[in-house]
Amino acid sequence: MSNDAQPDSPISVLICDDEELLVKSCGQILSSEGYHILTEHRGRNALETVRRHRPDILLTDLNLPDIDGLALLKEVKKMAPETLVVMITGFATVDSSVEAIRAGAYDYIPKPFTATQLRILIGRAGTQVQLVRDNAHLRDQLKKHYSFENIIGTSESIQKVFSVVSRVAPTDANVFISGESGTGKELIARALHANSRRNGRAFMAINCAALPDHLLESELFGHEKGAFTGADNLKRGLLEVAGGGSFFMDEVSEMSMDLQAKLLRVIQERRIRRVGGEVEIPIDVRWISATNRDPEQAVRDGVLRQDLLYRLNVVPVKLPPLRQRREDIPALAQHFLRRYAQEYDRGNLRFAPDAMRLMVDYAWPGNVRELQNLMERIVSLCLPDQEIHPEDMPEELSAVPTSARPVASYSADLPFHDAKNDAITHFEKEYLRDLLKRHNGNISQAARTAGIDRKTIHRMLTKYDLEGRDLTW
Repeated sequence: MSNDAQPDSPISVLICDDEELLVKSCGQILSSEGYHILTEHRGRNALETVRRHRPDILLTDLNLPDIDGLALLKEVKKMAPETLVVMITGFATVDSSVEAIRAGAYDYIPKPFTATQLRILIGRAGTQVQLVRDNAHLRDQLKKHYSFENIIGTSESIQKVFSVVSRVAPTDANVFISGESGTGKELIARALHANSRRNGRAFMAINCAALPDHLLESELFGHEKGAFTGADNLKRGLLEVAGGGSFFMDEVSEMSMDLQAKLLRVIQERRIRRVGGEVEIPIDVRWISATNRDPEQAVRDGVLRQDLLYRLNVVPVKLPPLRQRREDIPALAQHFLRRYAQEYDRGNLRFAPDAMRLMVDYAWPGNVRELQNLMERIVSLCLPDQEIHPEDMPEELSAVPTSARPVASYSADLPFHDAKNDAITHFEKEYLRDLLKRHNGNISQAARTAGIDRKTIHRMLTKYDLEGRDLTW
């Protein structure tokens, strides 16, 4: 019953004792508490019941007529390791109780015992059973939610991504995900974890662009009490907490070069030292990293250590922007439409063909995240069972048609990388100007629309010397 029991199904208790009155009394007490009761009077019969029914808890006497209680315990732990065994001892000797615990018993209860003592002990065991069930159910739900089947799209580019991540997920190889903001880098990271052999352990994530260096170091490695002003208590770092699981670092190229050097040492030696600490602590994590930059360009720009990239980039995964897989837009839009229609109780919403064409033609600078946010906005403003037309769509979708937007041309006389860098510079400057003008210079609103953080916008403003000079609103 333990392996596939639903979280809300009754906890089963098998009671085994050669005293029929004791079995009956315990059964009545626990049955009144809502437990599902099974009973046996001989140890070998109890073993067969464990084999067939997999009870959550076994309450058994240490002294049975046909089999030694400790031998029964050891057989049960081999056959059904998830079953918690509580031993009844006829005489509360320390030796027998300690031996039972060492052999794998959850606890013991000496005769004679009261109904209250029994309820408390089995209640504690039941709480542990329920926690295990809830965790297993949560893992199943997460695995289902982050299954590769939920990566939506039939385009060749996204199917290539699916092929790579489905093959690498069961391994411990480090994965480096690159792609524009909003393309789904964290979704891929979570899918890798959910489909790995580490899925029973923690998935920890951190955005390296969201914290200043001293706080980022403390988050990663932890700190000792008194390590710095405000460090009033010992804190375990995320790498320590993630022990045995997966660790996802988003925007790793935003980390300072000094901190990258420390991280490289941690990856090589698999040990961390808390800030202000002297003891080295072993860690065991699978590294998944991401950036919205071209990783090789980030190395050339001097913002990402090449030796760190070598360590993290064992298996590269490049996510295409949504504008490069337009054939996936209808399926994605329908997926989010159904999700939010159910969440907001809007019934059977649907797109008119011209509304869908508008979405397919749009450039989606914020990628899938922008599409998802837009679908939620549309649904929240819709009437139940409404057909959605272009006039129901936000203005930005129809304000500037994709085909009407200016496209820069570049001479093939330039070396490839120079031409590419010029194109990127032109795009980033024009996009940033338009974005900030649209939001009247409000960087927080602009960051939300673009699906990037404020720190990245400030960095781009400084890079192109646009701050307060070339922008008018």
